[in-house]
Amino acid sequence: MKKKISVDIKDKVVLLADKICYWQRQDWCEGRYRQLNFSLMKPRCHYEYDEDEKYPLILWITGGSFIEEDINIWMPELVYYVKKGYAVAGVDYSVNARTRFPMQLEDIKACIRYIRAHADQLHIDPNRIAIMGESAGGYFSALAGLTGNTKQYDKGDFLEYSSAVNAAVPWYPPCHMSDLDVTGVGDIAVDVPFYQNLEELPDKATTPPFLILHGTGDTLVSYHQGEMLYEALQKAGVESELILIEGANHADHHFVQEEVKEMILNFLDRTLHVDR
Repeated sequence: MKKKISVDIKDKVVLLADKICYWQRQDWCEGRYRQLNFSLMKPRCHYEYDEDEKYPLILWITGGSFIEEDINIWMPELVYYVKKGYAVAGVDYSVNARTRFPMQLEDIKACIRYIRAHADQLHIDPNRIAIMGESAGGYFSALAGLTGNTKQYDKGDFLEYSSAVNAAVPWYPPCHMSDLDVTGVGDIAVDVPFYQNLEELPDKATTPPFLILHGTGDTLVSYHQGEMLYEALQKAGVESELILIEGANHADHHFVQEEVKEMILNFLDRTLHVDR
């Protein structure tokens, strides 16, 4: 059978660029350097008509109990946001076996600065960057949002650029390490629970809007930890929302259902001023 059809272009091709190096961190008794990368998903540019288009960015921080991470493992589910007009970056960061807190946060902030420094080349809008992450990645996405322009965590290159984000979406974030029973977590951050010191943060006024997601059936990180963060943000006068998903466990299927993705998308559109 031979058939000729006419197809309307409604969706752009989504491409993923892998292993983009944003920093070389000194490692192994400062005797070698370890490359830190990020992956970037965005619509393919057709240079004849959209070469100057800049996309709002979701910086994705995956979890892994602070002892491992895979920057691409969640990428299939995050294609949803690229189809809606966002770029998504999956960020590599140091894990507990190699470094100690706050080096992980320093890595993530170094990636934010790198992306801002190369925003034109990457087709990213540097004024519309959100950070989103799950579990340990939710912890670091919350910290990145809370620390804003706190310069003590800015290490490495492109220090003339800001490492602040414009919105934060932590999924089931641990907030009080002493309440967790996870191997290796205890070495991460003895000076955090960060929610207790939220009101003393020097850049509280620049803390971006937060959307926190947590499942009431979480057997690894109790949803009460998400409530702790939400209550502290509310007390400090920070724009914040908490979505509790009935019965959802840690990293459960609930978080990638259409209705939940729409809630996240609506929050990002509103806080990043994205017109649809």
